[in-house]
Formats: sequence, structure tokens, C-alpha cells
Amino acid sequence: MPNQEKSSIKKKIINFLINIMILIISLCIAVVIVEITLPLLKIRNLEEAVYQVRRPVVHGIYGAYNPKLYYTLQKNLRHVRLFYPGQLDYIVDTNDQGFRGPNWDLSSRRKNVVILGDSFAFGWGVGWDQTIGRILERELQKTDPSYQVINLAIPGYDFDGIIRCFELYKDMLKPVAVVYIFCPNDTLCDVKKISATEYDLEYHPGPDAEKNYREMVARQQPGYWSWDKFFRSSYCKAYHARVLRRIFDKRIRASLAEDKAPAGFDFFPPIAAPAKSTLDDKQKQLMLYCLKRLRADAGSGNFYILDTSDKSILYKKDEADNRRWVICQFSKVNPGVIAIDFESYVRSTPDGRKFFLDYDDHWSVAGHAAAAKLLIAKWSN
Repeated sequence: MPNQEKSSIKKKIINFLINIMILIISLCIAVVIVEITLPLLKIRNLEEAVYQVRRPVVHGIYGAYNPKLYYTLQKNLRHVRLFYPGQLDYIVDTNDQGFRGPNWDLSSRRKNVVILGDSFAFGWGVGWDQTIGRILERELQKTDPSYQVINLAIPGYDFDGIIRCFELYKDMLKPVAVVYIFCPNDTLCDVKKISATEYDLEYHPGPDAEKNYREMVARQQPGYWSWDKFFRSSYCKAYHARVLRRIFDKRIRASLAEDKAPAGFDFFPPIAAPAKSTLDDKQKQLMLYCLKRLRADAGSGNFYILDTSDKSILYKKDEADNRRWVICQFSKVNPGVIAIDFESYVRSTPDGRKFFLDYDDHWSVAGHAAAAKLLIAKWSN
């Protein structure tokens, strides 16, 4: 091959590589510009998406491995502040068992009421004195100071974790009543069916379970940095998730769609309780198994179930396959089970959004107060 031809090919390759490098540099500059510009625009949809990734997750940062429960929170935390500008600012203290609140008084004079659930019952985003459990305790102690409300809720717990936790502590606490704050995602637990009517809800740790958990917690620390963490929390990623995917992905578009609420209301109104839930049989069977097990664990005391829903459900029309109808029907055929339909209450309230944090699905101070009010009314009856 002549030298002139070789030289020409070499120049083309060099020019091609230079153009590729220019393209990569241009894309990087564009990404930097987008990442700087989008936060200044304060687009709510994007701000919410970024918040969901960047918000401080209490059980991620302060979780502690537990060989029976998988995890609780670290024991004896004091004045831990969970903060996100303009959206989240609350303090968490834990007791010597790794649960939110003060140490338990286990003396025989106490009448213990146990709160079960996940982040809703835990009080994500609100102060301890503003949680449903503390409001209930103050109200009960007005007539009987021996009442003590103990919160066993941990963010991230599903049915399996909730049941394991209660069964671990029930004999110690000997509750006179149990309050379960049901969240629809409690049914998402990955459990194995071991017979036609039973599920294996036990925790089966692998040989490196504790090591893997500790490594996961280390990755959740505010000072930890990785390209993956940076990308997932970027505005570019939020734009892709909330804008681009919504345009090109029918499934995402359908999941983010909202039904138009009547004038003056934030959410679509509730339907009348159906004669029978139309929830998928697989989910219904799991729910009924877990509810029966919790009811049996509660013993002779009343078992209160208060449902809640995230805003993604509330923004849709109410349907007969809503999980709360399974709870309502369960309460009708099981003595001592009292269902409290909080979702219908929220749907019937014109400014129902006030019951939830702004960028978050969790209850606000007003949400905890309203849920406690409904619970106390049922308690009195």
C-alpha cells in the first residue's frame, strides 16, 4: 500500500477519533448544563423524583442487623435528625431494643398496647409526640395512666417482618390490644408458600447475611460516593424517569396517570363497600393468612386494623379490588377485629392532601392526628 494512501487512512482514523472525543465532551458538557439548570427551574415532577432518591432513609442509614428479624434500627440512638431541605425534618430516638421511642416499662402494672406496621406507623417525617401511637397513649392515659403504647413498627417491613417482629416480642409485652397500620405494599413480601393454606414467613439468613447487610448500610451513608449513586440521584435520571419514559413507555404512562377528582377534592371519592372484594385471589389468600396469624397472636385483646394508602392509589378511582375491602370483610367475620377505613375518610375530605407530606406518601402531622381520631372513636365504642 502506497505511503500516501496509508497516510490518508491514518488521517481519517485520527479525525474519526477526534470527532468521537468531541461528541463525548459535548455530551458531558450538555449533561453538566442540564444538571445545573434543572434544579433552578424547580419543576415539581422532577423535584419529587430527586427527593425520592436523595431523602434520608432512616433504616438505610441507621439500620442494625438482626438474625431473627433481618433488621431493626440501631439501639439507643439519640436525637438523630433526618433532614431534606423544605421537605423533611424530624428527630428519631430509639430504645434499648432498637425501636422508636423510650425504653419499655415491662412492669406488671402496665397495660400495653402494641402498634404494628411499617414507615406509616413508625411516624416517618413527624416528631415522636405527633405519631398516632403517642396520640393514642396520651388519650388512653387520661382515664388510666397504666396504659403504655409500644411501637414495633419499622420502615420497610412487609407482612413477614411485621409478623416475625410481633411474634418475637408478644410474650414479653403481653398486649391488651394490638393496632396494625396496614399499608398496601405490606403484601409485597417475597414469601414461599409451603402448603395450600400456609406461607413460610421466617427469616432464613444466608452465610454472609450480616456482612452483606452491613455493606448495604455503609453504601447508604451520606458520605458514601459512587458513580451509580450519583447517577441515580441526578436530575438527568429524574428527567429520564418522569419525562422521557412517560412519553415512550405506555406502562409507565398508565402507572403515572391520575383520575380527575371532583371539583373541590384532591382525590376521587370512595365507593360503597362492595359485597365481595375482587382483589386477585393470590394476594387475597396471602392477606387473609397474615391477618389470621396476627389475630391469633393478639390473643384475647381487640385487634384494630387501620388502613392507609399512598397517593398513587388515592389519585385513582376507588375500585372493588382495593386491598382495604379484604380487611373490612375480615373484620366482619372475626370477633374482636375492628377495621378502620382511613382511606375512605381521606377520599371524602375535600383537602385530603393535607394528610400527607408534600413530596412523600407518608402521613403528615395532620394525617397522624386524623388517623388517631378515628382510632380513638372506635376504641371508645
